[in-house]
Amino acid sequence: MWEHQLLPLFGKRPEPLSESERQAAAVDLDRIQRGGIPLGAEQRLKAVAVADSAVFSSDLSTKEYAIAQASGLAPVAQIMGSSVVQHGWQNYGWSSYAGGIREMPAFAMAWNLSRQRSFDRLRQEAEFARADAVIGIELRTNSFLGEPGTVEYVVFGTAVRETTLARPDGSGPRMCALSAQDVDKLRRIGAETLAVIGHTSVVAVALSMRSNQMMRSWWGNQEMTEVTQGVYAARHLAMAEVTRQAREAGANNMVISTLTHNIDHHEYESIGFAQHIFIVSMHVLGTAIRLGAHQPHPAPLGMPVISINLGA
Repeated sequence: MWEHQLLPLFGKRPEPLSESERQAAAVDLDRIQRGGIPLGAEQRLKAVAVADSAVFSSDLSTKEYAIAQASGLAPVAQIMGSSVVQHGWQNYGWSSYAGGIREMPAFAMAWNLSRQRSFDRLRQEAEFARADAVIGIELRTNSFLGEPGTVEYVVFGTAVRETTLARPDGSGPRMCALSAQDVDKLRRIGAETLAVIGHTSVVAVALSMRSNQMMRSWWGNQEMTEVTQGVYAARHLAMAEVTRQAREAGANNMVISTLTHNIDHHEYESIGFAQHIFIVSMHVLGTAIRLGAHQPHPAPLGMPVISINLGA
């Protein structure tokens, strides 16, 4: 496939693609546009799935690999999912935006779409490898090429197969946003991972006229209560959505891997005063789990032991 061809060095003119390579590239582009993965990746993983003793790749460290094996999870292949989404331009009319707090779903859409497509492609790769679960998640997110309106999401993981516990009942590989160590700890308390849950919420906080005027004349330390209220509102929206996702997955609990936020400030000239608007973004990523899914395996989680050396 075209993806296996060596890429030209930077500054070197690439060799023209053959007709078969052009057709293969067009097929891959169409698959990606429909939320899929390149055909070459699918064929590689299908070959891994039927191989008797395939040499596998993974993103597990030595410690993670040993823990996975001891926990009854055999690594099959390294898998990944990626998505770059550009935020579409919209005229939000900031100059006429009245005071208060308002949810901005269009701002959050780029983050949510990129995350959903990345983990969905990760799940597809695990399915093609006939994996029972995915562990050892490494996640990278940033604004693509430094553009704040463009989101890049890349997630790596290792597809694994059960060797001791009962395999899933045909519902597909169990997804998570956890390391191998964390998955092993959950198995040792009788819990199983079910699905990745996540959401980004964005709210806009437009200061009241009084607060806008105080922005120019504040002295001393004063809490910006309207912005604080916006942070609480953004968290509520994000956590309510991941809770809904966990229930939909059939979970009775969830563990949160990432909970971050950022606040951007914008100032616009209005009639007679400057309008200050704060954009609060809340990002949550976690794993839906089911407690009591099986007996602790391979053994109950031991109590932590603290050893203090007081010297001679």
